[in-house]
Amino acid sequence: MSSRTNELAESIVHRYLALWRDIRRARKVSHDTEQLHGRRLVALRHVARNGPCTVSQVSRYLYVSDATTSALLDHLSRDGYITRRRCETDNRRVYVEATDAGRQVLDVASTDPIDLMRDRLPTLPVEELEAIDAAMETLYRMTQVEATPSAQVETRM
Repeated sequence: MSSRTNELAESIVHRYLALWRDIRRARKVSHDTEQLHGRRLVALRHVARNGPCTVSQVSRYLYVSDATTSALLDHLSRDGYITRRRCETDNRRVYVEATDAGRQVLDVASTDPIDLMRDRLPTLPVEELEAIDAAMETLYRMTQVEATPSAQVETRM
């Protein structure tokens, strides 16, 4: 391998580790300083931006199962950050919406790095997004990481 190949490989690993470190650091700060943090905060932010949402829609956004999302939403509801209501045409479907208290929490909460990526990636040119996507696919193959967290999430998309 050439010196340049090794330099680039190290740069990629460094950037990945720096990104991962900053995500963990931001989440720790959020956990230590804010009344709401982690997945609950991310779920609330998604519901506030896109609500009303179904449990399945929130699950797909978080890349977790409906059961995990349901428990998470139970906490948000119990704390007064979201409300739930049944669909008028299909009683099996439940919608969640952010409350005023939930929106107030979001007004002072820090933004998660993953949310920043979700907001900012769509502003990039398609060619750049394709290059990033191809690079991520290569990393997945090399590390044998599945592109989706579970077949359950994938089938519901």
